[in-house]
Amino acid sequence: MRQVMWMAKILGAGLSTLAPVALLFVALATPVAVGDGGHRPKAHQAVIGGAPAQDGTFLSLAYILYFHGKVGEACTGTVVAPSLVLTAGHCAVEMNTGVVNRPEGFRVVTGSVDWATGERQISQVLGVIPFPGLVRHLDVGDAALLVLSQPVSAPPVTLAPPSQTGLAEAGTTATVAGWGRTSFEQATLTEQLNTATTVVQGARWCARNAPPFFAKGELCTITPPKYLTGACNGDSGGPLLVPGPVEGETVEVGVSVHVYGKCSTHRPTVYTRVDFISAWVRGWVDAYNQPTGPRPH
Repeated sequence: MRQVMWMAKILGAGLSTLAPVALLFVALATPVAVGDGGHRPKAHQAVIGGAPAQDGTFLSLAYILYFHGKVGEACTGTVVAPSLVLTAGHCAVEMNTGVVNRPEGFRVVTGSVDWATGERQISQVLGVIPFPGLVRHLDVGDAALLVLSQPVSAPPVTLAPPSQTGLAEAGTTATVAGWGRTSFEQATLTEQLNTATTVVQGARWCARNAPPFFAKGELCTITPPKYLTGACNGDSGGPLLVPGPVEGETVEVGVSVHVYGKCSTHRPTVYTRVDFISAWVRGWVDAYNQPTGPRPH
């Protein structure tokens, strides 16, 4: 209880949303039922087999906490504009009903690899914008934007363009990052951002091993032959990053959306392709870069 009360205090969340407090840990530490054999997995994702990120790195990442009623849920995201954060659609929408989460329930932390300490910014959310192509029963188009109450100083991540040919081909070494569990059994909150290396797989392999797989809108990764790394609960919305065409540049090519089994590293991690949603994201980035900006959703 002390840990949850402290977390709510530093994020500026009303404690009335946390009672009974124990339910917060149920949401973050209890696995959601998952499916195999053609049923869309529901282990909505921490990075397993990774390492803590060093201070001053991964500056574009955002820690997202949503309080609703007596429960809280954690996700990861990336800053795509001073007032916009990209995350998974299921972090912003109740996937069973399609009801969009209340903006006032969110807190977003940027500027630090440790969301609880350091030179961080804590933002409220004014609007929630689900990707219009989201197909809830299949997890296709699983992406959303959060409109922050004020601009943040975190630098925007570089997004893959609508045609990311060569950036995320099969065999590409990539990095996954998030504040999720570092093991499926973990029962406490992850405060330090973790990252791990993984490998992009081909569409045919993903179709066989991550069914049902939508090649136009999804990527999948795994790390043979040792199968040591993968995503888990809390990593949802976090980026899949690859080296960009400019030396030293990192490009986000995927948004973490689901895993299989008990976050098994012997099963793939699946991502929404950024090139599938980048035109939509760019449209909102351009709109919010206007002097007056659009009205919050």
